[in-house]
Amino acid sequence: AQGQGSGRPQPQPLEPSLLSLLVCPLSKRPLRYEEATNELINEELGIAYPIIDGIPNMIPEAARMIQKKPPAEDLKQ
Repeated sequence: AQGQGSGRPQPQPLEPSLLSLLVCPLSKRPLRYEEATNELINEELGIAYPIIDGIPNMIPEAARMIQKKPPAEDLKQ
């Protein structure tokens, strides 16, 4: 038996040093890493790129649409 914890394969996280090099291929802006979903988020365009086995899939067709966060000034009445 191998001591591999719970036996469930963990999604491989993104290499932190890689994040500083990556930009969105569409907007050329920095991306935010979302640990919960293991995706790279472009808040501006409202899209998320999946990370498969620690490798970001930066093909625009592979991205999924996410809910854009409203600008903070819209929340104040």
